[in-house]
Amino acid sequence: MPCEEHIDVEQLALGNHDAFRELFMKYYPKVKYFITRFVKSEAIAEELSQDIFEHIWINRKNLSEIQSLNAYMFRMAKNKALNYLSHKEIEETYASSCTNLPEYSLEEEIDASDLEQLILLAVEKMPKQRRRIFEMSRMENLKNAEIAEKLGIAKKTVEVHLNLALKEIRKVIA
Repeated sequence: MPCEEHIDVEQLALGNHDAFRELFMKYYPKVKYFITRFVKSEAIAEELSQDIFEHIWINRKNLSEIQSLNAYMFRMAKNKALNYLSHKEIEETYASSCTNLPEYSLEEEIDASDLEQLILLAVEKMPKQRRRIFEMSRMENLKNAEIAEKLGIAKKTVEVHLNLALKEIRKVIA
């Protein structure tokens, strides 16, 4: 590593802002141009380049271990660009898989919300034990045997309460 570069790295490792400014002014345009060739967007390249320099400042104390600052900078730039492209591909795959989901109209969403409110009102009006059993079954996803054990009642009693709760809900929905 050239002596001048070595001194800058040592000063940078000590937290010298002027050394960082000099490093930034020397490498930022090169790093940004290099990343732009990968990501095909100047704005993204700018952001990724800034991330690199932020990383360098945060980890400046470890810079003295680097053999070639130039190679280090461009290896970071390449890795940053490739990570960005990989993440972008994953996002695009996810977004395209989401487009296959059915779309609901505002009216359907309002109807679903109204229906949910009706069910909640019906549940609130149930006798205390029936409501508790229904909530344990449907909201806590407990099995009938688990509910019976927790409440100290027969499994058949749980089944009867659930059947009555569902009948009440069906009445409200109809």
